Amino acid sequence: MSTVEEGKRESQLNANEKGLKKLTPPMEFDLDYDPYTLKAIEYKINSCARPHMRAFHLAWTSFLIAFIAWFSFAPLGPAIKKTLGLKRSDLLWGNIASVLSTVFARFAVGPIMDHIGPRKGQAFLLMFAAIPTWFAGLIQGVVGLCIVRGLIGIVGATFVGCQFWCTLMFEKEIAGTMNAIAGGWGNLGGGLTQAIMVGIYAMNTSSPSCDAECGWRNAFFIPAFALMFISVLVYTLGDDCPQGKYVPPVDTSSTRGEKKASAVDVAKNWNVWVLVLQYAVCFGMELHVNNTIALYYFDRFDLSITTAGLIASLFGLMNLFARAWGGMISDWSYTRWGMTGRKYAHIIITCGEGIFLVIFSRMQTLGSAIFMMIIFSLFVQSAEGSTFGIVPYVDPKNTGGVCGFVGAGGNIGAVIWGFVFLAVGNFATGYLILGFIVFAVGLTGIFTIYIDDTSHRKGSVVMDKSISGMDRTLERKSTGVEMIKGGTVTA
Repeated sequence: MSTVEEGKRESQLNANEKGLKKLTPPMEFDLDYDPYTLKAIEYKINSCARPHMRAFHLAWTSFLIAFIAWFSFAPLGPAIKKTLGLKRSDLLWGNIASVLSTVFARFAVGPIMDHIGPRKGQAFLLMFAAIPTWFAGLIQGVVGLCIVRGLIGIVGATFVGCQFWCTLMFEKEIAGTMNAIAGGWGNLGGGLTQAIMVGIYAMNTSSPSCDAECGWRNAFFIPAFALMFISVLVYTLGDDCPQGKYVPPVDTSSTRGEKKASAVDVAKNWNVWVLVLQYAVCFGMELHVNNTIALYYFDRFDLSITTAGLIASLFGLMNLFARAWGGMISDWSYTRWGMTGRKYAHIIITCGEGIFLVIFSRMQTLGSAIFMMIIFSLFVQSAEGSTFGIVPYVDPKNTGGVCGFVGAGGNIGAVIWGFVFLAVGNFATGYLILGFIVFAVGLTGIFTIYIDDTSHRKGSVVMDKSISGMDRTLERKSTGVEMIKGGTVTA
């Protein structure tokens, strides 16, 4: 028997052992899919066809807009600090508020989305955040700054919807890649907001009647409107899952009776907390750097607001491909070495992140600092992708909850790193300390990351187009997929 046929037979036997039945698609699919789950086993980036690729594009664009609004204050920090008479520590408290609120939001939103689906939850978060963003220009001091940034920070929970949505639409074998691309392109907002907000600020202050204070106070209307617009698109154009109307995910790792999604089960899962810690040192580090890097360049190298913001944008712009690299490396490692491959791919990338953060903190010239920041950025964002290459395997029945908890870990990390900077005072020293922490946490993965392969498609190599892992006759792109019920074949 050929290797291809063996892969097909093994995958089909795995599905039969789990008691899975073939499903009928509610519409014609543009992608090849698994007949037992209707999840796509391939992707076409240039397609917006329902349901898979349209959900993918709505997932990452909604998170992108959310990210732009979430960090819209960071590049304007120097102007806000000057006009309101704030101290650097006041801005750091605002940064902490913006990521602390997201911690609670992500813990709450994950289990909620397990019950209502990602589309409604995503649309609500976007519309809610548009309100404080619209009135952000009214703040008068550090208290108002913290309150407004905390309220806007709730939109950071759209990351949960982004990752959960992709997990519902794509099979686990390519989930690392799809989650990484969607998360990375969403995180791209962290770089874009540095350029967009200073651009809006420069446009406003170009008018003779608009000074620096007028410039930043009137800069928030555009991201607020963008939040409202994308919220409507998500709600009206998206499908929750391949079946259209939301159907909670099924745990195919067990033949036992079905259980409802439970936040308690997620909280009791040791593997969840292991990934919470790992994500704290990658995504948590990215959030912290997004909040501090423009001010770091502004103070250390005596740059203008515009120049510091544009340089800082390079860090986030690496998300265009860096996070996707992490997911692709994780998926490729899985095809070669299974879950062990995913584990060690993540450990190596995370340790590399720590090493290059230490090096970046020691750079004395602007050119060398920019270069090392870009290298560090490639590793930190790849580590995020490799983390979420593992997430879909942890607890399939509670995927939304797992995404929420792990995602919250990133914000917990950002809060902790913010307090480290408050204690240290010197940003360069702070980055040095954080680099050693990241490296140490990466090494702990050797002893703590032990997650079973919960895919019913074990043995299939979906990254190779010649091997689908299922009989091609069972992967038709129409509603005529045959269903087998009690030995009777029906169309």
